[in-house]
Amino acid sequence: MKFMLGSKMILKMALIKQFLWKPLMRATYSPQRVQNELLLRIIKQNRRTVFGRQHGFATISSYDEYRKAVPVNTYEKLRGYIEKQEAKKKPYLNRNHPIMYAQTSGTIGKPKYIPILKTTVSQYRRSQYVVAYAKYLAIPDVYMGRVLAIVSPAVEGHLDTGTPFGSMSGLIYQSMPAFVRAKYVVPPKVFEITDYQRKYYLITLHALAEREITMIATANPSTLAKLDKIMNEDSEQLVHEIRKKNPKRADELQQFLSNKGALIFADVWPNLKSVTIWTGGSCSFLIPALKKKLSSSTRIVEMGYLSSEFRGGITVDVLKNREIPALHENFFEFVEKNDWGNKSPNFLTLDRIEKGKQYYIFATTQSGLYRYNINDIIEATGQFNNTPTIRFVQKGKGVTSLTGEKLYEGQLVRAMAKLGQLRDIEFHFFMMLGCPETLEYSLFVEHEPLDAFDIEQHLIGFNREFNAKRKSQRLKPVKILFVHDDTGEAYKQHCLKQGQRESQFKLAHLQYKQDCSFNFTEYVREG
Repeated sequence: MKFMLGSKMILKMALIKQFLWKPLMRATYSPQRVQNELLLRIIKQNRRTVFGRQHGFATISSYDEYRKAVPVNTYEKLRGYIEKQEAKKKPYLNRNHPIMYAQTSGTIGKPKYIPILKTTVSQYRRSQYVVAYAKYLAIPDVYMGRVLAIVSPAVEGHLDTGTPFGSMSGLIYQSMPAFVRAKYVVPPKVFEITDYQRKYYLITLHALAEREITMIATANPSTLAKLDKIMNEDSEQLVHEIRKKNPKRADELQQFLSNKGALIFADVWPNLKSVTIWTGGSCSFLIPALKKKLSSSTRIVEMGYLSSEFRGGITVDVLKNREIPALHENFFEFVEKNDWGNKSPNFLTLDRIEKGKQYYIFATTQSGLYRYNINDIIEATGQFNNTPTIRFVQKGKGVTSLTGEKLYEGQLVRAMAKLGQLRDIEFHFFMMLGCPETLEYSLFVEHEPLDAFDIEQHLIGFNREFNAKRKSQRLKPVKILFVHDDTGEAYKQHCLKQGQRESQFKLAHLQYKQDCSFNFTEYVREG
């Protein structure tokens, strides 16, 4: 089927190029100037807030003065300001009152409510337009068909004050250009269904019924693994329901099942041009399996470093997945990964980070987060014009150290990937829990038992301290436990019941035992 781009879309893209894309490109030639101007603008706008008066915003005229006047903040340090502003409708943290909140999991059990201002929505809309243009520029056919976007609802409830709260993914979903939203396959009301299984069955049904999908967008690749599982386990029922409205499409799907015994993304969506997802951190482990389901012509595009708290990056080069910090939205500071534990870490501005090094990232946002420590680690990967490119590496909490080994989640993921490559096995779920009391790691792997499963030989290749601690026997051997199929799904369901949101779910492959409330022992295979 040959598609044609509408004249309205072409005109819209021309306007985005002129008024949003080109200004951002100019900004990338002098990123620190743009950053400094943004910081001073944020300070000036909020100098009369309670937070601004307490920290002397009225007298701050440079980054150095700001850094000395304002300490690094976590959400818990800012929670009181946020709650008082909401309750009293006075400018405690922001000059303007939030119109809604992005809800996300908190470190102490209580949810975090991130202020969303009118300007926040406008910022996200402009940045989404830029992202849309970057895809259009690199993959012109990407918007010719329909779009399968999978998110959480933008509004999921209301505070006692009446102010709504919801998900950042839902807000981004609504912030896409109108010509993109008009192409969405799944009706927004489907995302509001609280029955997890029913919701994903309907998402799969809507997706399968549409042949001409040219773009898929969802944060976590595990969501696509879920769709793949449903479309094959429930294929008979799905095809039956599709046949009621579209016999031709049902016949086509039935033919795929008859010929190959399965429904494969590359077959059911032959014109799929792009899959936009997270490719870094723990999500990277799922990319090889996803690629096998796609045509070689389908590009996997990095969604960009995003969180409920702020937009960290924008993928401006879709073909190479190069991502720049959202330098026009938030002011960023960085501390080298190994320096953050020191008493007086050295804070760096965007112009001072270096390719190949990893950093903790701190953001000052226009919605009232000041020098915010999100506990994320990014890596500087190169340069786009004069602006460093970045990639998300892992959550800072994805680090364990039972006896000084400082084992990182990324090292475990790479070790498992190496082991899987050597054995020609795809490990769909695994988790390693460290116990400080016994100085022992337990690795739970969703697979039938395997002989000589030597994960340690790969871990020691990525972590010299792990090697030293094992050789000295200060660290016990890793205990390998194989768990039943669908343990990963059971763990995810457990986390969702604990308050995590589906669209924000990020599997932490490495945790301390005491931080994990899921009982893996119930799923361990015998023998």
